[in-house]
Amino acid sequence: MKTVLLMFLLSSAGPNGEVGASYVEKDSVEECQQGIVALKEILAEPRFKIHYAGCHQSSAQISEFEHPGADDEGDKPELFVYLNRIEKGQLLVSKAGSLASCEASINKSESWCAVSTQKLLRQ
Repeated sequence: MKTVLLMFLLSSAGPNGEVGASYVEKDSVEECQQGIVALKEILAEPRFKIHYAGCHQSSAQISEFEHPGADDEGDKPELFVYLNRIEKGQLLVSKAGSLASCEASINKSESWCAVSTQKLLRQ
């Protein structure tokens, strides 16, 4: 089954601002586009920068929340690296071993790497 994913890349401002990715499943393209508007309003503060936000159909299933490798005692959550590419209008998400190997495998302008705390459940 195809789903519509709102995919966005976000960082906090400043020299140590990490760029992270989030994937949010929506029921329709219209709902997804409304999500982008809401996202831009919520994250309008100067301390955030949205690098990309878009709606794409995809067969990927990605965990909704932070992967349970993190606890509430200040430990950093587990990070996953994903190669994202647009192919025939579909967003394809695949897990990469590392950010360096992901960046080395990019061969088109419609591909990018992303780091996320969300876990890819199924492509």
